[in-house]
Amino acid sequence: VDSFKATQSQVSKMMASQYKHLLVIGGSGNLGKAVVRAFNPTWKVTNIAHNDNEESHNNIILNPKIQLSTQVPGVLEQIEKITKSYEAIICVAGGWTGGSIKDKDIFDKFELMTNQSVYSSLLAGHLATKYLTNTGLLVFTGAASVFKDPTPSMLAYGLAKSGVHTLALNLAKREELNIDSTVVTILPETIDTPENREGMPNADFSKWAPPEKIADLLKMWADGKNRPINGSYALLKVANGSVVPEFL
Repeated sequence: VDSFKATQSQVSKMMASQYKHLLVIGGSGNLGKAVVRAFNPTWKVTNIAHNDNEESHNNIILNPKIQLSTQVPGVLEQIEKITKSYEAIICVAGGWTGGSIKDKDIFDKFELMTNQSVYSSLLAGHLATKYLTNTGLLVFTGAASVFKDPTPSMLAYGLAKSGVHTLALNLAKREELNIDSTVVTILPETIDTPENREGMPNADFSKWAPPEKIADLLKMWADGKNRPINGSYALLKVANGSVVPEFL
């Protein structure tokens, strides 16, 4: 009897099945790159963003000039060519802008913040209803400043992040997600990025959260270690260079 010889395609499929899959929205930004890098060695990573991340196994590119709703069918088609099951879906897309209600460009700022934070989170949540596994992890990125206090000097940002917090609250009910899945919202204070250092050169950078440390925390949760309870909001405090979650 001839022994079975696996084809290259079969070997590839068997090897792929050994990996868990991460879907990251915003994997080309500062925090997103750190997340992709943290997961890459042991997970298969798919990045959905406006730009490629060369360290991601797969990239699905969105066109910021085209309405998101018209791009979703194509996104779904590309995702399903990779896999239909993701153990973690993490949204780290976002942005920041200042400005008050009296500013003449407040409407433009609100539209920008909504596109960067709310739509990206809405996409993550929508994809989770289709592809998140039974015990999967869904993570949103909120904002500590918005969660704790009013933000009249950065109103558009505050409105957008409040929308993300509300979305997370609703999805944590798990009416459209698997009942054993977990929804967590991280609440960074200030993330240590080149842009933030340039904008606040006199700040104490030691109190800022390194993207790599946040990514390591998310990786630990995704691997099932010290995972927060469903519906948690995790305020990310910095102590001795480490990121320590304080659950609210």
